[in-house]
Formats: sequence, structure tokens, C-alpha cells
Amino acid sequence: MSADHPSLTQLRAVVQKGRHREIGNWLARRVARPSAVYGTWLAVRLGITANQATLASLAASLGGAAAIGSGDRVAFVAGVGLCHLAFWLDHVDGQIARWRGTASLDGVYYDYLMHHMANLALGFGLGFGLAQRTGGLFWAPVGFAIAAGWAVLSLHNDCRYKAFFQRLKSSPENYRVDGGAGGRPAPPPAWPRRGRAAITYPLYKACEPHVVLLGLTGLAVLAVVDPRAWEACWKACALAMAVIAPLLGAARVARSVSRRSTEAEFRAWFRPIGEFVAGAGDGNVVSRHRPLDMAGDDVVSPTAEDRSNEAA
Repeated sequence: MSADHPSLTQLRAVVQKGRHREIGNWLARRVARPSAVYGTWLAVRLGITANQATLASLAASLGGAAAIGSGDRVAFVAGVGLCHLAFWLDHVDGQIARWRGTASLDGVYYDYLMHHMANLALGFGLGFGLAQRTGGLFWAPVGFAIAAGWAVLSLHNDCRYKAFFQRLKSSPENYRVDGGAGGRPAPPPAWPRRGRAAITYPLYKACEPHVVLLGLTGLAVLAVVDPRAWEACWKACALAMAVIAPLLGAARVARSVSRRSTEAEFRAWFRPIGEFVAGAGDGNVVSRHRPLDMAGDDVVSPTAEDRSNEAA
């Protein structure tokens, strides 16, 4: 087997993660991951690196946002196509890294940074495009509200983990990682049918990048078959998202702070070595080191909390 000229079978055996058809969103499971291997096959032969593929994904994302932000109907359709290309390339870069053995924290950092930039650009472009098309400046703040809401939702976990490392770097303790052996996340939970989560779950889902992309695809189809309906639906969707995304972002932050979720998740992941107090079983072990031993809070596993975030 040549590292620079692998067959598709050889690539699939290495670059596709276990349960890649079960875990993750529908667009990734059914479209992007299975088809990305063909892009990986070509990229490996051309000598393209994972970081270069990530950069190409970012360029496609920004190009798509700019096209949508132009307000032109044809450019809108092309912009949605570029967004699909960016989503696809975002899966190619990881497969290249796994094939070449170059996967690293630097690559993950670069990938996350690209996501934040793309989300901000697209959110603003959705509003600015309407401002360009209609001449109404009202739509530019709408785009800003969408971008800000998406930013808070996506930065929620990033800021939490930054808080983790601030404590880890400043604390004299040596910690044992307790949460890192769980493997990949489980498939997402089903839509709750009762309680507040029955309402908030689809709203959070509507803000997820792959759902936004599917919605944009529907708008692009409308732009081709019924331009008048396309513009009306674009306005309605932009207004709805400008309200929903900031409210959900604010609610998620408020809920996390009021429930002390960051402290709870830190305790679930990190335990000071040699300073455990016996409790009623290992699940009730707490540390003597303050402020991590506030036993009044429920400690949940990181995986369980992450799975429940969308239904919160």
C-alpha cells in the first residue's frame, strides 16, 4: 500500500471513524462522511494537507456568506452551493489528517476557529443580503443579531473549557482525568415529547449548522422556482432566527450559571489525586479540595450533559 496512492478501500479502513453512519447529524452521516472519502482520495494524491483543506473550507464558507450577502438571487443559490462545499471539505480535512497520521490539537483548534468565523460571516450575511436587496437598513442589525446568537451558542462550551484550563493551570493540585475513557459520543437523543424541552429542542436544532444549511438549501430551491416566495421566506426566516438565536444563547448561559454546570462538569472530569474521601460508592466520591467538593450539586457525566444540552 502506497501512502500517497491508496485505494478507496484502504482509505475507508483508516479514515472513517467507528459508527460514522450512526453518530452525528443526518447530513454528516448520510452525505458528507461517505462522500468525503472521494475528496480525501484526490487530496492525498495531490499532496494537499489537512490544514490546507481546512483553509479551503473556510474560503468556501466566507465566499458563500459573501454571495448570500450580495442580495442577488443567482448569487444566493451559488452561495448556498459554496456552503455545501465548505461542509463537505470540513469532513475531508479530518480524513486527510487520519490517513497521514497528522491529527493534532493544533488542527482541532484551527478547525474550531474556522467554524466560528464561518458562522459569524453567514449569520451577518443573511441579514445584510436583505439590506442589499431591499435597501432597508433594518436588515443589517437583523444579520448582526443572528451572528451574535449563533456565536453565543457555539462559544458556550468553548468558554466552559477555557474556564477548566484556567483552574488547572493555577491550581497546585495534580488531577486525574475521570471522564476521558468514554469513547465517542452516543447517538443524539430523540425529540422529547413532554415539558419545556419539547419546545426548546427543535429551536436549538434549528440553530445547528447542518439544519441551517438544509434550510438555506430549501430557500435556494425557492429562489429558482419562485423568486417572490423566496424573498418572503428569506425575510421570515431571518426575522425568526434573529429572535430565536439570541434568546436561546442567553437562556443557555443563564441556565449554566444558575445551575453551576461548569463546576459540576469540572468535578465529573477532573479529580485531585490522593485527596478522595470515601462515600457511598465511587459515584459519591468527592474531593477535600475547595471549591470542587460542593456535594449539593448534582454531578453528571460530561457525555450525558452534552447529550442533554439540546433538549434543555
